[in-house]
Amino acid sequence: MVSSRILLSVLICALATPAMAQSPQAEGQPVPTLPATDPFFSTCTRNTQWVFERMSATQIRLTGQAEIECPGMGFSADVIDVFTDPELRIVASGNVVFSNPEGRIAAERVEFNVAKGTGTFHQASGILSLGDTVDRAEFGGQEPDVYFYGDTIERLSGRSYKLTRGGFTTCVQPTPRWEVTSSSVLLNLNDYAIARNMLLRVKGVPLMYLPVIYYPIQNDDRATGFLMPTYGSSTLRGQAFSNAFFWAINRSQDATFFHDWFTRTGQGAGAEYRYVAGQNSYGNLKYYRLEQHQAEFNQSGGVSVLPAQSTYQLTGNGNQTIGTAIRLHQRIDYTSSLITQQLYQQNFYQASNATRTVEAGIVGSWRRINTSALFQRVETSTGTDTSQVYGSSPRVTASLAPQRIFGTPIYASVTNDFGRLPYREVRNGVVTTDKGLTRLDVLPTVRAALSRLSFLSFNTSASYRTTYYSRSADDRGRVIDEPITRRYLSLRSDIVGPVFAKIWDTPDSGYSERRKHLIEPTFAIEYIPEINNSNSVLTLSDSSDRIPGGSTRLTYGINNRVLARARTSNGSAGSTIQFLTVGIQQTYYATDRASFNDTQYVSTNLRSRAVDLSDVAVNVKVTPSDRFDATTRLEYDVHGEGLHVITTATRARIGQGSTNVSYSRRRDEDEDADSSLTWGTDVDLLAGRARGSYSLTWDIGRSTILTQGIGLSYLAQCCGIQAEFQRFKYPQSSSNFPIPSDRRFNVSFVLAGLGTFSNFFGAFGGLTGGGY
Repeated sequence: MVSSRILLSVLICALATPAMAQSPQAEGQPVPTLPATDPFFSTCTRNTQWVFERMSATQIRLTGQAEIECPGMGFSADVIDVFTDPELRIVASGNVVFSNPEGRIAAERVEFNVAKGTGTFHQASGILSLGDTVDRAEFGGQEPDVYFYGDTIERLSGRSYKLTRGGFTTCVQPTPRWEVTSSSVLLNLNDYAIARNMLLRVKGVPLMYLPVIYYPIQNDDRATGFLMPTYGSSTLRGQAFSNAFFWAINRSQDATFFHDWFTRTGQGAGAEYRYVAGQNSYGNLKYYRLEQHQAEFNQSGGVSVLPAQSTYQLTGNGNQTIGTAIRLHQRIDYTSSLITQQLYQQNFYQASNATRTVEAGIVGSWRRINTSALFQRVETSTGTDTSQVYGSSPRVTASLAPQRIFGTPIYASVTNDFGRLPYREVRNGVVTTDKGLTRLDVLPTVRAALSRLSFLSFNTSASYRTTYYSRSADDRGRVIDEPITRRYLSLRSDIVGPVFAKIWDTPDSGYSERRKHLIEPTFAIEYIPEINNSNSVLTLSDSSDRIPGGSTRLTYGINNRVLARARTSNGSAGSTIQFLTVGIQQTYYATDRASFNDTQYVSTNLRSRAVDLSDVAVNVKVTPSDRFDATTRLEYDVHGEGLHVITTATRARIGQGSTNVSYSRRRDEDEDADSSLTWGTDVDLLAGRARGSYSLTWDIGRSTILTQGIGLSYLAQCCGIQAEFQRFKYPQSSSNFPIPSDRRFNVSFVLAGLGTFSNFFGAFGGLTGGGY
């Protein structure tokens, strides 16, 4: 409300001077202009037409449109009475107006106890600015002001106010679009407000009643209180009501508590904790538990049943620095039921995530020595009742960065890796395969730079790898408890160049003033001698264990890069951008089996036979400006199978809209094609007051739209509405889904200055922010 310092200042500025208290003036005489004792008051100006009247020994009255103007504030009234006994009190009546840069208050009568600093406004109304701490888009581009009124507004203490039988709104219409009224409101400035018998009206119609509500009014945008509830509806869940409570623990910590009620499937509750301890020390942890009760759904083939069950999900991540050399990190993404996650999640990535991960580690760096330790457990679902469990418990690495040897262009480095690596295959909770083992790996490397020419790069390296395994495989591939040690030499050379370049000016181009074209041939050859016991090594999730010995491979290609220097209006040198890159490469395998573990190509995992030539890979990237970029990769099989891989991604911003499109197609040697399209579009209209979005995930190979959503939002001067519709198709290969697809609708009203949130399952797709 109104600052007591400001109100008291303007009153004392007019009245509290020693001369006025001791020297009464004749009736009808103007008030003399006397100096103020406080330098602050001496800058005020007063209306010299006031009429000064001594009513009694303890009362003085000023009449005649009393007005006071002080720096940044003003005060006026028809009549001002000053009482000096037993305490200094001021009573102003008739068109009382107080104003300052933050707002304005008008009242019929004001009573103020100067000694105690308390007072009461009678029949008061006013307007206050919310400043720059709010999102102006919520006010439709208008000034972020709040309008309030009350039978009485009492100042109880320095920071405490009480409003009786009043209300407030941020709307300027004669009949506000929304308005909150209350029988009484207790406010503690920059802390909280407690309203009793609160009633929310929309266009004058009562919409929601609460007997009591706690609402934060802190200045730092982080205050404890309830968030605006949201409403939703879906085929699976029925009607949905979501509520949240935000707890600002302190400046570095907060917590949010969630509750969701679904009329058809039950209810859920959870909490999120966040902290920031420093620039690189932060974390969050979120827990949610769903109590699902049994529900029946009528389908064309009969009645399907969703069983009653209790499930939970725990997610979080964090970083913590210790000094300047050590960093701790942790991450958890665990759900007790992947089916429940697929049923309820609106975020497609979360819904399709079939992995549970729990990990924690420590990383240290001292000059050229880097070390790390990682505990990790990953479980990936491979079917309705099968999964793979792998990770490390722990895995410790230590490496020495490349060191120059005796001033020569030769560098040496070494990497050591020790780990206990579990690997299990599970069916219906029973372990069917266990390949877990302990591994120790030592890898010294020597690298030499053989060219100092600016247009030619020539590097060669030699590594000798020694790996100890506590378990191995027999001739039939079965796991046996016999340790083995694998050793092999790896030789590799990389050549880039000679590089051809052409530079030319473009005086007639409005896009650039100069361009440069680079042509870079590339060559890489790698040789690994025969490894005697390579077939005895157990293959886990780490691809480095799949090393076929006696192999040579040659990779060759050419890169084209076009750069442009942007044209500027003032003639200064513009920035240089690489707006077009085209690269093509292929690998020749002197030994066919070397094609099985070539990670340079996506198509390596799409064929089961060995080949002597890899696919031809083409990479294209176009970035003419920061508003558009596109990347495309093609992999073409030279053995007659045609295109194996097509991936493309495009991002464009046009006017007030943006579009992201990605397409992927992979075809294996059995002619089975797996292709999908993801599309997202956002557009802002009416100077940002209206926004629309559309998203699509299309499984083209199966002719199925997996998910499709539309989001709309409109923000007027003081209120707005947000709504979204999503259609989510469930997998048809499992009987765990009682319905083929779910249609979801969410809606939320936005009242300017009041916060809303997104529920635990990702309603509104991020259109609504959470917290205060």
